[in-house]
Amino acid sequence: MATRMMQRNNLADAFVQVNDEPTNAALKAAREQIGDAEWKKGYSPENKAIVRDALKEHGARYEQALKGNLVGVQVAETQANGETFRKLRVTLENEAGRTILSADMGSEFAQRLITKLDTATREHAGGAISIGAFAKQTERDDRTFVDHVATMKGPDGQEVPATSGHFEKARERVEAAQRPMLDAGMKDRKILNQIAASTRESYFAEVAAGLSERMVEQGITPKTVANERGALQTAALQAAAFPALESGIKDRDGVWHNLSIYEKDGQLTGTLQRRDVQTGDYEKAPVVFEPDGKGGLAALAAYDGGEKLTVSLSRSEPTLGGHEKVDVRVSSGDQQIHEHPGRLRANDALQKIPDHREGKAIEQALGVDPKMLNPVPTREAQRAPAKAQEKQHSQGVQL
Repeated sequence: MATRMMQRNNLADAFVQVNDEPTNAALKAAREQIGDAEWKKGYSPENKAIVRDALKEHGARYEQALKGNLVGVQVAETQANGETFRKLRVTLENEAGRTILSADMGSEFAQRLITKLDTATREHAGGAISIGAFAKQTERDDRTFVDHVATMKGPDGQEVPATSGHFEKARERVEAAQRPMLDAGMKDRKILNQIAASTRESYFAEVAAGLSERMVEQGITPKTVANERGALQTAALQAAAFPALESGIKDRDGVWHNLSIYEKDGQLTGTLQRRDVQTGDYEKAPVVFEPDGKGGLAALAAYDGGEKLTVSLSRSEPTLGGHEKVDVRVSSGDQQIHEHPGRLRANDALQKIPDHREGKAIEQALGVDPKMLNPVPTREAQRAPAKAQEKQHSQGVQL
């Protein structure tokens, strides 16, 4: 499956391909024609025309909208000139391949898009969407300002509404961050603006990380990620469809650690498995969970090579629906090997067993409702029974 990375170019008022030679050459030519001073001012109708003409002359593609099934939302970090930058990454898949939209987390476009993704990951996760944007000029105090507005359409072609409240919450955080400086007499607007920008970026990065977690909870991942995680299951486990609680965690080096646990003799036990990046072989370490003295459960995973990892299970903070779930963390010594906790979920085979022992063990140890171990169904899955009934009625089948 072909993969391309796209980004929003404000001057072109369109999406262009990242690390593409014709695109880079076109943007370089357009910048030379426009001049650095005007280029840095950003969008204008005149600049838009020049940039688009340059893209056409160099055979570089630009697009007004990106379309595909919404299968991923992630927060990524990139390095440049000794600095770290946070990026919003949105993954779309269709029959033509995979498109990854990358946007600076601090940009207006990314932050506006996140408010719509909050809705889309609840209502259209895994479904077809279309992401667009447009530049909107406004006049204030005899000055021209440009807003870069994110748009998104759902499977029905209707605009996906933004989830309300995010910009208000971000503003509250900004005010709280600036307050000590203002109370101390700080009047430097440049510093205050830097604090505001950094605080807003951090807030929306947290929201985006939560959306990523929501997608995983619903069992929706890009096909390559799903394949990588699925490869960690042994052939015997796949063939037997062994009922178990599972979680997949990707460490900072990009290695997936796959946890599978079940109840045995009143205790949660199982394995932690990973793929050795040097040999390509799969390594499996047994785990047996015991109370950690802090209200959670912990197990030691000791690999044959001598490396030891600690796997911890704990009750999460309430989710957006107001319910606690089970967080999974893997640590080496005192250092957590991943950015965000995983979630423990019942696999398909275990979900088919009413009142399974694994759920009761979790409820007793962590106080989490066993129903919260089931992946959240997508909106399309929730609609499926109703659609099936409608189809049967239309065919004259009595229910």
